[in-house]
Amino acid sequence: MKKIIFAFALIALTGAFGFTSTIGAYEEREIPISQSQETEAVIPLEGLDPVMLTQGKEVIGKTNIYVIRDRYKYLFSSEENKAAFEKDPARYEIQLGGSCARMGPQVNSNPDLFAVHEGRIYVFGSGQCQQLFTASPEKYLEPARPEITASPEAIEKGRALIEKAVASMGGAAKIDGLTSYQETGLAIAVSQQGETEFKYAVTKVFPDRVRYEYTRQFGTVADVLAPGGSFVSFQNDTQKSVRLMRDMERADLEKQLKQNGLDVLRARKRPDFKVAATGTGKAGETTVEHVVVAFGGIYLRMGIDAATGRILSLAYTGRQAGSGEVGEIVQMFSDFRTVEGLTLPFKTNGTFKGTADPQQSYRVESIAINSKVDPSVFEKP
Repeated sequence: MKKIIFAFALIALTGAFGFTSTIGAYEEREIPISQSQETEAVIPLEGLDPVMLTQGKEVIGKTNIYVIRDRYKYLFSSEENKAAFEKDPARYEIQLGGSCARMGPQVNSNPDLFAVHEGRIYVFGSGQCQQLFTASPEKYLEPARPEITASPEAIEKGRALIEKAVASMGGAAKIDGLTSYQETGLAIAVSQQGETEFKYAVTKVFPDRVRYEYTRQFGTVADVLAPGGSFVSFQNDTQKSVRLMRDMERADLEKQLKQNGLDVLRARKRPDFKVAATGTGKAGETTVEHVVVAFGGIYLRMGIDAATGRILSLAYTGRQAGSGEVGEIVQMFSDFRTVEGLTLPFKTNGTFKGTADPQQSYRVESIAINSKVDPSVFEKP
């Protein structure tokens, strides 16, 4: 099958809308030009028994004793081990849905490149990823999301600050009544060759359609989430490629899309929405009220200017573009402008683990609110 070399970029993009997209890794991979979802289960882990592997023992499984789970056909050395797997598959199966344990759900992996950490099996997209993870697993695994436990007073204050942010951004009717959002801007990618500025475009039709597109020297990539099927496409002057998103990849991207001020405010009426004020802090030189928010598996902290109600900062645990390391990402928002009744930031600067990260810097060029969007942009070519 004819193939292309797809240069992934691992970009965490958050503009005024707060759209966050993690695309691939700073590695090159071959992707078929005509690629479909694999339907045949593959034998992972070089055929080793996963139950024995979690105990630190490499024992080849038998081809007549197996369990098919998701896209993998796990082999076992005994019926007892098969039964143990079936009783608690989450413990013994490959973790992270088969994604690369170093680079995260946006990168697929080779199921024969594996490592065992604390009794769990992880796989990788490359030998380098395997080596780096094995040396320092704690750098690449996300911690468990904490629960929000707060006093009634802290919860009440947190909700009041959220409502103040709603009013500052444009009011409940404007925020809740959004039908579409379109944004273009400039972001920065970092590679061994240095920093490169590139153009991006975000198109979102509420509640469940998003297209994120960016153009680099190797071509144009589009990441599309849609109810009829989510996919990634690539195109340059000579080649085209389309593939469906894996379930873990799609779920990860959907979660990232909600880690922003606008989506947080739109989610405030959800039954699982939790919020609490946690004290004051700084966003640049401005004193802000910190508010922690949790909903739908998301946990983040916002810095709200008590005087204006503007969201001036947002922090969450995420994966750094390029390195794959997990740590605190803090984004600072400025250059607020009003577009069709919504007041939004046109500039974002950010840090990773307290150090300035150019890949968290974005400049919005244009925003369109509630414009008509051609449905074809969400359809697979």
